[in-house]
Amino acid sequence: MRSLAGARAIVTGGSRGIGLAIAKHFASEGASITLVGRDEARLQTALQSLALKPGLAHDTYALDVADQSGWHHLMKRMKTNNQKVDILINAAGITQNSFLFKTGVPDIREILNTNLEGTINGCQVVIKTMMQQKSGCIVNVSSLLATHAGRGASVYAASKAGIVGLTRALAWEVGRFGIRVNVILPGYIQTEMTASIAKSANLESLIPLGRLGSAEEVADAAAFLVKNPYAHNTVLNLDGGLSAT
Repeated sequence: MRSLAGARAIVTGGSRGIGLAIAKHFASEGASITLVGRDEARLQTALQSLALKPGLAHDTYALDVADQSGWHHLMKRMKTNNQKVDILINAAGITQNSFLFKTGVPDIREILNTNLEGTINGCQVVIKTMMQQKSGCIVNVSSLLATHAGRGASVYAASKAGIVGLTRALAWEVGRFGIRVNVILPGYIQTEMTASIAKSANLESLIPLGRLGSAEEVADAAAFLVKNPYAHNTVLNLDGGLSAT
C-alpha cells in the first residue's frame, strides 16, 4: 500500500492522544477511520475532528480492548456493513507511575489487560479477516520503556515489552498472507498521559533533541510504516535520541 486513499483503518485509543493524532493524519490522506475507545462521548467528539473528504465514511465503536467478545462484535458489524479492514492501529494504553511494591493487583491487571492483552485481542481477531483478504497492515504502539529502564513503570514496561515480542512473532506468522506487522517505540510524547510526569521529571534535559515529541510525529511514523510496502517486522524507535544515551 503506497497510499492511504480509499483504505479503512481501525484505530484503538482513538479518542485522544497518539491514537487520535494517527486517525487525523490517516483521514487527511484519504482513509476512512473506525475510532475505537471506551468512552462513546469522547469518541463522538474525536469523530468531529476528522477530515471529511468525498467517499470517506468515518465511524466509532465503543469497546474495551481487553474484551475479546467486543472485538468479535466489531468485526461482525464491519462485515455486515461491507467494510474491509486494511489497517489496524493498536494505540490504546494506560500508564503507570508507581513503584512495583506499591502497585495493587487490580492496577497490575488493568495495565496488562489494556496494554498487552488488548493488543493481542485486536491482532488475533482482525488478522482472521486480513488473512481472508490476503492483505493488511498492523502497527502496534509500544514504548521506549519496553527496552529502557524507567522508574515507577515496571508493569507498564512489561506490558510494552510484550507488545514488541508479539509484533516480532506475529510478523513471522502472517507475512506469507500478505499482512505486514510493525511496532513503534515512542519516547516521551507530549500528551495528557505524560503532562504531569514531564513537568515533575524535567524530561527535556534527558533527551538529546531537548524536547518531547508530538503525537503528530508518531502519526507520521505510523503512516510511513503503513505506506511502505517493504516495512515488515520493523521496530521503530521514535524518541529524540533518548535510546542512544
